[in-house]
Amino acid sequence: LSIQNIAEFIGLTPTYLCAFFKKHTGKTLNEFITQVRIEQAKQLLRDNKIKLFDIATRVGYTDANYFSTLFKKYVGCTPSEFREKH
Repeated sequence: LSIQNIAEFIGLTPTYLCAFFKKHTGKTLNEFITQVRIEQAKQLLRDNKIKLFDIATRVGYTDANYFSTLFKKYVGCTPSEFREKH
């Protein structure tokens, strides 16, 4: 999931798509994509059999440390802490 892929799919330039999205939602497209990825990660974290690195990869992050940092920023706890609570 990327701005470039979305723009190509619907036939708009990435710049126009981002401006249009921000105007109509009040948030950037990158913020929205990150929120979608974090929500998907939260669902995957409920399965203890899936490794954290695999979850990061499945939701679109190649760097598990970066994924953990973003997850903590949006959720308020690390992926491991989230998994323990849920």
